[in-house]
Amino acid sequence: MVLLVAIAAASVALADRMEEIAVLVNGEPVYTWELKLLVPQIETEMKAQGLETRGTDLVRTTLGRAVDSELLAQAAQKRGFTVNEQRVNDKMRRLADGAGGPAALEAELIRSGVTYEQLRSSVVEADLVQTFVETVVAPTIVISDDEVAAFYEANQEMFRGPDRIHARHILFLVAPDASAEQREAAQRRAEAARQRALAGEDFAALAVELSEGPDAERGGDLGFTARGQMVEEFDDAVWQLEPGAISDVVSSRRGYHVIRVEEIRAGAVVPLDEAREPVTDLLRQQRLAEALRTLLGELRAEAEIREPSS
Repeated sequence: MVLLVAIAAASVALADRMEEIAVLVNGEPVYTWELKLLVPQIETEMKAQGLETRGTDLVRTTLGRAVDSELLAQAAQKRGFTVNEQRVNDKMRRLADGAGGPAALEAELIRSGVTYEQLRSSVVEADLVQTFVETVVAPTIVISDDEVAAFYEANQEMFRGPDRIHARHILFLVAPDASAEQREAAQRRAEAARQRALAGEDFAALAVELSEGPDAERGGDLGFTARGQMVEEFDDAVWQLEPGAISDVVSSRRGYHVIRVEEIRAGAVVPLDEAREPVTDLLRQQRLAEALRTLLGELRAEAEIREPSS
């Protein structure tokens, strides 16, 4: 197919002639500019799935998505659905705001080789599809309490909160503009404190005596924190320790730390009552996607989809 070869060669620039017809769906044209508008979304989705975003895979996916949209829009029109002008206007306004204003949107469209009218036409079609899905397909999806409970029981790890770690530290501060000699001195003091802790001295008492951090008077107690809540170097070190263990001297942007882990608590599982709404939403989205795949299969089986030259 000459068009698809040209699209694949150009990747995101699917075609230069804006009124060129990519495919006919039940006699209605899908233009190359419609494919251009879809490409960024398709690329984002493919990258999220770890898929290659160049060549025929991108072309095939983009063309298939455009055909699906046209089929659903036609189904909406057959049922007498009309465009929600207010919703379309709101969408266009949000697009302009996101681009930095109407003038910026126009400039962006010009660079992309798409007109404002073409963009609005794509939003109109998307609104028809949304109306059809919300009115005809979505109401058929019913998720029972038993299904929610079964999913919850089978996927407990999805509902487990993060593990939390209780640690103390002795901190020797180092200013951002400290000299090499000052850094070395702070590091030596940290190592000396570590040796005293390893020799059996009470870690909390050492923190009260030696630490220069704001938590020194609490024995360096940092309370319970989840992974990622501390500075990166500290976080990497503390999560490698078992309860009761004392770290090597750890360097961070704040200075030098000696760390002791007091306790690690496994994340608690969110109870079913709290998980019910997100599980229901997840199952509904999965069923809706399945229902749309089935419907589109039926629409494609009944449709005439051909290249304009055939």
